This record gives sequence, C-alpha cells and structure tokens, in this order.
Amino acid sequence: MLVKFFTASKFALAALTIGISHSSGAMAPPPHVSAQAAIVIDARTGSILFEKNAFLQKDPASITKMMTALLVIEKGHLNRVVVVSKKAALTIGSSMHIGYRQRYTEMDLLRGLLMRSGNDAAVALAEADAGSVDRFVACMNFKAQELGAFNTAFENPNGLTAPGHYSSAYDLALIAQAAMREPTFRAVVATREDVVTEQNSGRSRTIHNTNQLLYGFPGADGVKTGTTNAAGKCLAASATRQDRQLIAVVLNSPNRFGDAARLLQWGFANWTTREVARPGQKIAMVPVQNGHSAAVAVHVPHALWFTYPVGEVYRVHIALPALLTAPVVKGVPVGRITVTVPNQPPWVEPLIAGASVTKRSAHRSFWRGITDRFLNHPR
Repeated sequence: MLVKFFTASKFALAALTIGISHSSGAMAPPPHVSAQAAIVIDARTGSILFEKNAFLQKDPASITKMMTALLVIEKGHLNRVVVVSKKAALTIGSSMHIGYRQRYTEMDLLRGLLMRSGNDAAVALAEADAGSVDRFVACMNFKAQELGAFNTAFENPNGLTAPGHYSSAYDLALIAQAAMREPTFRAVVATREDVVTEQNSGRSRTIHNTNQLLYGFPGADGVKTGTTNAAGKCLAASATRQDRQLIAVVLNSPNRFGDAARLLQWGFANWTTREVARPGQKIAMVPVQNGHSAAVAVHVPHALWFTYPVGEVYRVHIALPALLTAPVVKGVPVGRITVTVPNQPPWVEPLIAGASVTKRSAHRSFWRGITDRFLNHPR
C-alpha cells in the first residue's frame, strides 16, 4: 500500500491516518523461548519484533564467523589460493579438516567457515587477508563499531572462548543483517551441501551445512550455528517469505532450532512491513519566497519502509514549513516524515528538497512584486 500525499500551503504540520485491516484479532503473544537471550528483527527495517535479554553481553561462539566472512567477502579476493599455515591447521574445535601446507581458494575456505563452522578455516582466512590473526581481529572490532554493534568485542575470528570475547543477541542480529546484504554470503549460508577442493592434490569432498533449519523450515535461508561449553548452543537464523526477511538470534538455548523457528513463525504471522514512500516520490510542494521557482517539491531521500503489528492502524505525520526562502539547495532537509503505531517507537526520516531554487535579484523581485500587485488588484 502506497500512501497518497498532499500539496503544502499555509500550514506547518499535517497528519494522514492510514487504516490497515489484515486481521480482526489482537496480536498473538510471543512464543516461549528457552534461550537465555534472543531477538527477532525485520531485516529490511531493523525493527525489533521480540527481544529477551538481547542487550546483555554473551559468548557468541561460532556465530562470530559471520563477521569473519563479511570482512573476507568485502576484501574481494575469493579466487585467491591460500596456503594453510601450521597455526591454522592445528586450531582446535569444530574443523573443516584442512592440513598444513594444503592449498584452498578463499571461496572454499569461506564455505568451510560458514557451512562446516571450521575454526581452522577462520584462522587461514584471517592470516590470508590481514597478514595475522591479530590484525584481522582489529578489523573485526572496527567493523562492529561501524555497524553499530557497540556491545561487541572480538578476540579471535572463530568464536573460541576467550576473555574479552563477547557480543549480544542484538549486535549479532545487526551483523547478520549486514552480512545477508552480501550476495555471496547469502548464497553460501543458504546452501545445504557443497564441494570444496584441495588444490595440491585436486581431491574434492562434500561438506554439509550445520544449520538444520535449512532442511525443513519454510523459507529458511541462513545463517550460522555456534556451540561451545561456555556459550551453549547458539544460532543466528534467517527466513524469507514473499520478499520479507526476518532474522532471529538465540544464545545459550537448550533448543536453538525450535526457539528460532517459533520466533520466525510468530514474526511472519503477527507483523508486516509496508513501503510508506518511494525514493524520489513527491511528498509535497512547498512555496519558495524570492526564488526563481515559486515552489519546490520535497521527497524522502530513500525508500521508507515501516514494520508494525498486523491489524494495527499506523499514522503518517508530515512536518513542513509553510514557506521556504531562497536559496534552497537540493538534498537539504526541509522537514520530516514520522510514522507511528500504538505501543511502538516512531519511525522518523527527513524530507529533502528535490531541486535547487536560486534567489531572484533585488531588481527582479521588485518588478515581480509590482506585477503581482497589479494582477491581484486591477484598477
């Protein structure tokens, strides 16, 4: 449903009420979640649909590898062949089973990292892309801050338990959201099985994805499992239905796949996401004083999507000045659009000028004023 907007005249604030009737009943309560911490978000908008202890620092185990993979993909050297170091080959824990001095492409190591949860693959990739594990981990922490994962600190690229290595369900959902925007990442984590090849011998073998949701949950397309004694069983899960993607994270769960499946199912059944405005869509025309144009169109800088409970009514509030004074610069914020729904935080975006309007000279303004007075008050 696309909102129909208006032309501004002599007012500073207007509100439109849009009624949405998808369901006659109230929202179903969230399902029982056995995990110590959990969250489910809409991947497009980032809206939180449910959270339980989602901002507490927890051990993320191998869900850490989402960040490792994101950085490797951004580096863009996936066809490069990596020689496995002794350090990588001897890494403990879940393994891709790569040997010292064996050679794999970064793409195959990425498959082993995300599908088999190879701690050894994480070290090999970190060394290949940054020269050392320590330098790669510094890049991981910088990227976490860039994504807004402020409650996260990494000490290694694989999620092995270490002092000072922590994240939160919310931060991990942010990292999953960013990683799933990368087509390569999205393709790998949605793959049930694939083939990797050791370049020295040419020997190929099949690896399988550890994410059980891929084998039965409708729409499941990722993301990453994680298990250590300290962290318990963890999962970042994603599912897409009818072009709508939800991401769930459960940490230290006795039933991680059940918890994630119930959260995702509840999210699809009880929440919806709508496009309120398209980029470049004219929201209003605002008069411009002393300009070469009498008015300027305003619009949102990018598509505005909003997530809200099924059956609720949302309101669109548009705040604009009654009059702008030239010069007006294209792209400069001149107002705001706010979308609200009961019991949810508001969604606020700027409204920007769609074109530049230069200021008329004093000479032209004088004669324009005389002309307007003559036309409006003929003798």
